[in-house]
Amino acid sequence: MNRKLFVLLLILGPLFNCFAQSTTGTNKIAPFSIRLTNGQLYNYSQLVPGPVVLIYFSPDCDHCQDFTKDLVKNYNVVANKQVVMVTFQAMDMLKPFVTQYGLASRSNFKVGTEGNSAIVQKYYQIRSFPYIAIYDKKGNLVKTYEGTQPHEKIFETLRQL
Repeated sequence: MNRKLFVLLLILGPLFNCFAQSTTGTNKIAPFSIRLTNGQLYNYSQLVPGPVVLIYFSPDCDHCQDFTKDLVKNYNVVANKQVVMVTFQAMDMLKPFVTQYGLASRSNFKVGTEGNSAIVQKYYQIRSFPYIAIYDKKGNLVKTYEGTQPHEKIFETLRQL
């Protein structure tokens, strides 16, 4: 069922506006709860004060893979920020992704699955991947990006925090 939903999102995604989203709407981070690749649960109440980058993705999404590769390459833009990467995919798809990009070695990265709960998907009304929500040190939403976006534009927003 998750695969069908993902395929549907890929087909319908271009029909929706995939440009940078404004900061209207939800101003606080989604009440997420994810299972990390080490089996531990991690949720929004465990975030420490400071900037947060929430990325909703799918491990088999080419755009998500490209963004993650570029994010790791430009790690300096998130080195002092908490990065929470959330997927709906199963752990057997998530673990190879985390290994491929060396995300487990980044102490400020938390990568996990919300499973079938779709809490984060519904909260942000996500239509395409990757979905990136950037929060300032006070926890206020700065900007969101959905779908394929110029990475440098996202990195510029991150540098301003």
